[in-house]
Amino acid sequence: MSIRTFALLLGLFAIVLAGPARAQPAPGFDDTLFQGTLSSPTAIAFLPAPDGRMLITEKGGALKLSDGSSVKTLITIGTCGSPSDSEMGLLGVAVDPNFGSNGFIYLYRTDNSAGCGSATGRFNQVVRVTMGPGDTVSSGSLVVLLTGIRTDNGNHDGGCLRIGPDGKLYVGVGDTGIGDQMPPGLATNPYAQDLSALNGKVLRLNLDGSIPADNPFVGQVGKRGEIYAYGFRNPFRFSFDPMTGKLWLGDVGDITVEEVDIVRSGGNYAWPHCEGTLPSGCEKPGDIDPIFTYPHPPNGSSLGSCIIGGGFAGSDFGGLDNDYFFGDCTGNRIYYAVPNGARNDISSATLFVDGVDTPTDVIFGPDGALYYVAFGGEVRRVAPAASGGDQPVGGTKLTLKDNVNPEKKRLTVQSKDNIVLGGSSDDPTVAGGSLRVVSVDFDDTYNLPAGNWQPIGDTVDHKGFKYEDKLLAAGPVKSVQVKTGKLLKATGKGTALRHSLANNPAPVTVVLTLGTRSYCATFGGTMKFEANKSFTAKLAGPPASCP
Repeated sequence: MSIRTFALLLGLFAIVLAGPARAQPAPGFDDTLFQGTLSSPTAIAFLPAPDGRMLITEKGGALKLSDGSSVKTLITIGTCGSPSDSEMGLLGVAVDPNFGSNGFIYLYRTDNSAGCGSATGRFNQVVRVTMGPGDTVSSGSLVVLLTGIRTDNGNHDGGCLRIGPDGKLYVGVGDTGIGDQMPPGLATNPYAQDLSALNGKVLRLNLDGSIPADNPFVGQVGKRGEIYAYGFRNPFRFSFDPMTGKLWLGDVGDITVEEVDIVRSGGNYAWPHCEGTLPSGCEKPGDIDPIFTYPHPPNGSSLGSCIIGGGFAGSDFGGLDNDYFFGDCTGNRIYYAVPNGARNDISSATLFVDGVDTPTDVIFGPDGALYYVAFGGEVRRVAPAASGGDQPVGGTKLTLKDNVNPEKKRLTVQSKDNIVLGGSSDDPTVAGGSLRVVSVDFDDTYNLPAGNWQPIGDTVDHKGFKYEDKLLAAGPVKSVQVKTGKLLKATGKGTALRHSLANNPAPVTVVLTLGTRSYCATFGGTMKFEANKSFTAKLAGPPASCP
């Protein structure tokens, strides 16, 4: 059994038995967990501003909503999505441009109402649900916009949904898996070249499911008006280049090559008589060649054998601005490619993230970061490492205590703010840190050695870090916690604390430094002071800068 045949028998969505891969991004970037505890996630989309939360589909039919720290199930719809149902399931999601007023969410699913065991009773569909007040989605809101999309063998279902720059809904549909696993030019799929069939196509719909009047085959006898382009094997994921408006698509290859296509209205992309551009001379008049192909192992410097079409970086992405990013689900990697000046060709691809756990969707979020779905159960975020610099934060509470008995001196500081962790070079388990307490009467810095730090969760995920020195062997700081997006907290006690409360010390600034990155809060507004005993301040706004 060949590697490729084995991969197909498992399906694109093989059951992942191993633990999550330890992703390794390119230097200068951090790969962090955005949402875990998912069950076979397939696709993602962001709700538009000012909301910005993420929708996540799971193969089994769940539509979930995540803000990066918590996740809830909005609805679970009927679908053929069990592990035994090959590549079928809930496979795609898109959000209406007017979501703020209509709440419309578009989904691509395999309908299970007539059973999943027979090709004659199951079909892929484009459906719409409505999200209402309180983040609720009623099953009664489900509307079928397009049905009857065949899934003969249960694989090559496609499933990509994207809203184009023209406001239309673009749909990727696979060829059902019939007639392949052949050398280039010998495959016999009956649908991809048949303009009376929806399979092996990119479709284009109005957002109500109707057919746009300017689709290329509208009104032509024996041709489906929904078709925008044809001759595809499994156009599983695609995206639009924001600089040109052109649709870039990753078409999953058969046993020889993977390809990237720029799709245009009415275009024929040559499957099954060509796989990529093979065999030599396979193209027929009017066929459109891919702009990039790569071979399967063991031929050449293969990138993998299952392309997952990706997305385009924005104008501030660590020097890779406006480049094209895509994944490979058997290579377990994400790559980037630099388009030519006309943005209609690429010549090579470079490794961007290694050790990805079966990527199934790659997009860029409203914050400019790359987000990808790892089928093993996660959505992950990749962004330029935020090393160095200052982050002023709002202070929640500061307490300083003084006493004639210096062993009773105390320090407690807390901030509940949008904490942004530094990059890998500011990891305190490697770089260590310090805590500085500054006022007009004192300026004290306490060392926080790297050996007392440990990650909260997995270091790779940057959920946060904690410092513990219960015996105060390194100084008076007993504990520190830093949690991304949530919390900064530190406590200290004992004779090594050097602050004096003979006079009101306000304002007091506390600076936590991790590597070359500093977090600071200044206290002195709402306060209570008792000479030589205590100073307490609450709810301080962030300072203009860190000292």
